[in-house]
Amino acid sequence: NNNNNNNNNNKLPTILFFHGNAGNIGMRLPNAIQMYHYLKANIWLIEYRGFGDSDDAVINEAGLKMDAEAVWNYAHDNRNNNVDPKRLFVFGRSLGGAVAFHFGQYAQSQSTTTPTTTTTATITSTNNNNYPYPPLAGIIVENTFLSISEMVNHIMPYVAPFKSLILRMNWNSGAIAPTLGIPTLFLAGAKDTLVPHSHMLELFDRMKNGNGKNNLVVRMHVVKNGTHNETWMQGGRGYWMAIRRFMGEAFEEVERRVTTTATTT
Repeated sequence: NNNNNNNNNNKLPTILFFHGNAGNIGMRLPNAIQMYHYLKANIWLIEYRGFGDSDDAVINEAGLKMDAEAVWNYAHDNRNNNVDPKRLFVFGRSLGGAVAFHFGQYAQSQSTTTPTTTTTATITSTNNNNYPYPPLAGIIVENTFLSISEMVNHIMPYVAPFKSLILRMNWNSGAIAPTLGIPTLFLAGAKDTLVPHSHMLELFDRMKNGNGKNNLVVRMHVVKNGTHNETWMQGGRGYWMAIRRFMGEAFEEVERRVTTTATTT
């Protein structure tokens, strides 16, 4: 029975869940259960260094980015964890959205839908098509920000003139978004009072006008009454259906790219 369950899990998509700044993965279990129920996917809750039961390492931008990269490498280099690397999505809310954008950037640098002859000691082929790694199936971000600098402008406008002297984090998702060619869904709460709704709209526009021009799957779903941490509860069935539609479109897009590459080489 366990073997059968493992085989079934291997056929499911896996969603890597990067949470926001407050709390830990235990606080996200109700959300994860809803994800599992509505999306029929494995939900892999990721804990950052310094959070929850993780070690006491210093919490900083560089460290959290290393954590995200370690998750990508683990998902592809360890074959007994019931994760199909060809059906991998990343979800991030608030700070987790910035981590998810970095994860996508790193994944894009480690994978391709075009054959390559480049080989290094740190890249191991996981299929028979001479790709470094299969591409990330998609990115899902919810109520995240353009950058920490832009957030300071919004939350502490009187400090903004001095931010270059005091900021120790950047998280410039606004710069990353237009460089990504990965299917992406933006889930936005229109009544978010922490991160301005305009940040999500701007991220969406930057992706659409960047590599998104060649990325046929860049979607936005707005929850009119959605607030910063509660959009997933306030969005009702439509919220979950938007994610399901996106995941289906993302799989079709990845398959289209792989097929196009195979027919042109």
